[in-house]
Amino acid sequence: MTEPPAGPASVTSDGVPGETGIAELAGGLRAAVNRLAHALREPAARHGITPSRLTALATLERHGAMRPGDLANRMNITPASMSRLTEALEEGGWIGREPDPADRRACLLSVSDHGRTTLVDLRRENDSDLARDITGLTDDQRATLSAALPVLVALADRRLDSAPSR
Repeated sequence: MTEPPAGPASVTSDGVPGETGIAELAGGLRAAVNRLAHALREPAARHGITPSRLTALATLERHGAMRPGDLANRMNITPASMSRLTEALEEGGWIGREPDPADRRACLLSVSDHGRTTLVDLRRENDSDLARDITGLTDDQRATLSAALPVLVALADRRLDSAPSR
């Protein structure tokens, strides 16, 4: 079910959203980002990579090798879900498993060469598709998007940094 597009947020005379406008802006932003994220996951889905598989791969790529339990904590999923996810990622050849040198009873998961290549290919395909869409925007829309990008990155970083861990 899609949500109706957000209307103009209640803004002050200088164009800054007021108290009620902030809630409207937050709702509109959430809906737009979710719709865009869904569209950006489409190439991964065509390659059999679910959102959780993609998140695991990107997390391992960004933070390096880690134990399955640590990855589960970062992803906020249960150990049982992590076990199934690890199995699927290994079967797809996207990750490797090695003994943890600090504790030989434990293992470390890391992105395989195939996993890295897959991530690069998916990002290239997404970037190309998104660039084509951005080309279709007006100059003013592209300038607005360009100005908003650092703010969106800061919001994402703030949300991720404050997310509770399991």
